Amino acid sequence: MELLEEIKEFLNYIKFERNYSENTLRSYRVDLLDYYNFCKKNKLDFKNKRTIRNFLFYLSQKEYKRTTLARKIISLRSFLIYLLRNDKIKEDLSLYLTTPKVERRLPNFLSQEEIEKLLSLISLEKPLEIRDRAIIETLYATGIRVGELIKIKDKDINWELGEIRVLGKRSKERIVVLGEGTLKILRFYYERVRPKLLKTDTDIFFLNGKGKPLSDRGVRLIISKYSKILKRKFSPHTLRHTFATHLLEGGADLRAVQELLGHVRISTTQIYTHITKEQIQKIYFSFHPRGRRK
Repeated sequence: MELLEEIKEFLNYIKFERNYSENTLRSYRVDLLDYYNFCKKNKLDFKNKRTIRNFLFYLSQKEYKRTTLARKIISLRSFLIYLLRNDKIKEDLSLYLTTPKVERRLPNFLSQEEIEKLLSLISLEKPLEIRDRAIIETLYATGIRVGELIKIKDKDINWELGEIRVLGKRSKERIVVLGEGTLKILRFYYERVRPKLLKTDTDIFFLNGKGKPLSDRGVRLIISKYSKILKRKFSPHTLRHTFATHLLEGGADLRAVQELLGHVRISTTQIYTHITKEQIQKIYFSFHPRGRRK
């Protein structure tokens, strides 16, 4: 059994049958090629448990961050489980893999005052600024990912109901809701700006300055620009975190937030409850007579 061929088959499996994203595929490819190169260089049998242990020792010597190390081990575990389920190996080698504990960081998010200031900093005088405002409004108002934003097509927006059909991870569709303010700026962009930018035959909603579909990198550069203007470091994903945090602070049900974010597991959404608990503590210690600290 050739390891490289097995890796290629596994990558095809998670791409076409599991519908993993390109970013996830890229990570799996890099991680599994590390294992392949390690086995090839040291002339080791990849099906041997001793090889697994040697590889873990090799990784520990590379001084990776805990998150990177955990990701590489998870990638290899998924691959080994795949091989076992398809009768490519007889022993469950994934049992010899231990994942280091990774401290889960609380997501960075903007306050409501910072969001208002950010939006006020974007002028609506130039076409690209109108587009930028529409992008930031959409990211904050819906909590969608950048990868989902750049896939939005004209037909995905229901102007009457104020909804967008979003294609999420693993091609899973969901509906996100738009408020009147966001809908207004989107319509302004769509009717006044997009026709002027359009240079090619495309139904992708957000375009770049050359009239072509806006890329993931293009959105990140736009956000980086306004991050510097606001003098507050944030990314497109920060706006997603902000969306979820502000909903929960306003009393939204955790399950509803899970659906709006497109999370498969409620545990992924629960991280935002830690933020709101911190906010509650802050309010208590600031305003309650018995809560004030000397």
